[in-house]
Amino acid sequence: MDEHVEQVEQNRVDEPPVIEGSSSTQIDYTLNFTGWPTVSQIVAVAVATAAYTVLSWFSSTVFPATTGVSFIFIAIGFGIPFALWFGGWSFLIAYIGNFIGAGLMTGTPILTAIPFGATDLIQLGVPVVLYRLFATRFGVSPIGKDVFTVKGFVFFLVCAVIPNNVIGGLYGNFILVQFGINPPSVFLFSWFTWAVSNIVVTIIIGSILLSALGPIVERYGLTIRNAFR
Repeated sequence: MDEHVEQVEQNRVDEPPVIEGSSSTQIDYTLNFTGWPTVSQIVAVAVATAAYTVLSWFSSTVFPATTGVSFIFIAIGFGIPFALWFGGWSFLIAYIGNFIGAGLMTGTPILTAIPFGATDLIQLGVPVVLYRLFATRFGVSPIGKDVFTVKGFVFFLVCAVIPNNVIGGLYGNFILVQFGINPPSVFLFSWFTWAVSNIVVTIIIGSILLSALGPIVERYGLTIRNAFR
């Protein structure tokens, strides 16, 4: 019995400290500028940036589309959780990941990759802004921990699944047409398949990550509670 109690106490010591408010959906997340992140947060953002870049490249090369970049862009399923967890840093994650991963690393000319990289500023940036501004007002988690509740899932669809992927797909395909990567005749079809596939991937992968890993990322103090801190 004593050994069991000692083991339990040891496990408690090894656990990260409890962060005040982490168990509540009402924890304060904003877009305010309040300083710079901790070393742990910087490392988390760097890992997320590298992961999103590699996943963008992987999606574009393993699942290439006849039009557009990727038929199944797995990266977006990870990008949305990164966006909600890391606030303003998600704009850095989004641009580097798309400009390098889905752009330069796949052989896209740099003059095309530069504006094309901004596609994911829309796809990741819109959820950040909407969640930080309206999540608390509607009584849902600002980092999507409650995505599997009715209210949380509806908010997820409205703010992090549909508008960003529809608008991002529109912009991304516009760039591909303007720079001669795609012919104008496939614009509508490419936009439709881009938006639909991203929506499906975001719903499946994004929701699972938000629900399963969101509380853990928050508990370890890695989420960005304001714009960059």
